[in-house]
Amino acid sequence: MSVPKGIIEFADLTLCSPYKNKLLGVRIITFLSIIVPILLTAIYQLPIFTILLSITIGGAIYLVFGPDLQAIIATPLGVNINHPFVDGEPIGKAIVSVKLSTSDWIDIGEHRIRLVEDELVNGFNLVEDHEDYTTLGHFSDSTNKTRLSKQIIIINQALALRDVVNGKVDPIEDARERETMDYGLLERDWLSEEELNVEGPLAKFINKE
Repeated sequence: MSVPKGIIEFADLTLCSPYKNKLLGVRIITFLSIIVPILLTAIYQLPIFTILLSITIGGAIYLVFGPDLQAIIATPLGVNINHPFVDGEPIGKAIVSVKLSTSDWIDIGEHRIRLVEDELVNGFNLVEDHEDYTTLGHFSDSTNKTRLSKQIIIINQALALRDVVNGKVDPIEDARERETMDYGLLERDWLSEEELNVEGPLAKFINKE
């Protein structure tokens, strides 16, 4: 399904550009850490072990930094021009949309969202974070909850900023207060600041109280 009219995907926002640049840098470093030793080995007849070592180092560099950056860039989020994630002053209602695993785009309502593991298929469902835990749809086939949680943090921050623009009260503190009222039916996902570790331009939004 195509992006809804008037919605800009997160990957196309100026806010996301530094993460793209970081990922490009990781890829360049990885490439050079592999190709340069191969060339030097061919020229100077170095041991084949040198190539194997360089490939291992290059692969390790990418595995450490690449997937997390890719996950942030691939956050299935879209906003309109009135949202604070877009440069410029809002002139109307801010909108936040999310892309499900089915490629369908949905507008998120007044509640924050969270992940719930899908027991029937792989991955996680997206649910509204309130007493009824209304299911919005299947979010991702990925089983890497840590990376998906970073995407959810970005989406929830987008929702909080949307509500500020639209003049609505932020319900996130109410959700946190309900933590003590849960009875184990759903696992709560509040991560520590160390676990979040979403760096760069988004930090000013995510770390803003």
